[in-house]
This record gives sequence, structure tokens and C-alpha cells, in this order.
Amino acid sequence: MKKIMFSLLLLLGMTEAPSATIDLWREPIPEVKAGQYYSLIVDRGELQKAIKDSNNEYVFSEKCAGTKPLVLIGTSVEITEFLLNNETSGIENHITELPDIYMGITKYVAKERFTGLFPLNYLLISTVEQTQKFLPFGTLITDAAGIPDDLKALYQSLHKLDRKQKESGQVLYVKFSYLPEKGMRKVGKKTISFGKILKIMQSRT
Repeated sequence: MKKIMFSLLLLLGMTEAPSATIDLWREPIPEVKAGQYYSLIVDRGELQKAIKDSNNEYVFSEKCAGTKPLVLIGTSVEITEFLLNNETSGIENHITELPDIYMGITKYVAKERFTGLFPLNYLLISTVEQTQKFLPFGTLITDAAGIPDDLKALYQSLHKLDRKQKESGQVLYVKFSYLPEKGMRKVGKKTISFGKILKIMQSRT
């Protein structure tokens, strides 16, 4: 799976294989450029690592990198682990006229335009399914839909998995934006922590 991920991320403009812990990235904004013989070329640019501000937050703003959406690419376990590890950090939206924050989840397909496919709680359900393949039955308590009741217990379970186990499973693309796109859901306004996002994902809607 790691070799596949490396190849996919190269297509998105990343020149280094990711470490065991995934990072948050800035999604490039496609530009239409003039090609040869009056043709038009869509340049989708390259992913750039997202940097936190001085308040330990990721920011949407009206200039520079802040205009670009934020994305996570990895298996459900890797993405959930990132959110749990960074639950006290989050996203701040400084764009006055577009204060909302949206989130969407889809399968990762290189170069394709984003279309959300799954409800937000799919990420936790999929994480539980992936985790229970490697841990004893009954390690995690869930409701009938497969959503974990205790995020702390989920966090402890993820730490029992090795790198290869975390990397197994379907690669997902999670996107945060100040603009709504097909299949995205509003999760906050002006600011939201990753811990709050996890709580939203525990809901059944």
C-alpha cells in the first residue's frame, strides 16, 4: 500500500514519500493556461504542506496559501489518527464574507475533481472496521451503525496497530474548504477544532 500511495502522491506533485504520520496539505487551485497552437491546458499545480499559524491553527484567508482548501490523504485509520493527535488544533476562517467551513470525504483518485461520496461518520465507521481486523473482537464498543462510543478507546486502539496495519485499506481524500462543493457538509463557522469535527462524525447523520 505504501508503494501505491507514493506513486499516487507523486502524481499530485509530492516528491517525497510521506512519513508514518500523515500531514495536512493545501490543495492547488487549477489554472487554465494557453498551450501550443491556441490550445488550453488545465494546470492543477502541486500540493503544498499546510503550515499552522502562531496560534497553532490552520487558516483560511484572502491571500497567499490561505485561499487554498485543506486536504488529508490516507487510510481511514491514518486520517482519524491525525485528527485525534491534533484535536486541540483546528481551522480558522478569516474570510469575512465566506465564514463557513465545509468538509467532505471521497475515495482518493489522482487528478479527479472532488465530489464527496460518504457521510462524515463514514470515516469513524471505516476506522473501526480497519482496526478490528487486527485487534481482538470486542476491543471497541460501537453503536448499531458501527460508530465508536469512546474516542479515547479508539485512540488507544490505534496505537496498538503497526505502520503496515495503519496503511492497509482504501485511500481516502478528506477536504476542508470555505466554499461548498458537491457532497460537502458544513461543520463550522469561523473556527472549528479537529476534536469538534470528531464529535460531529460520531453523530449518525
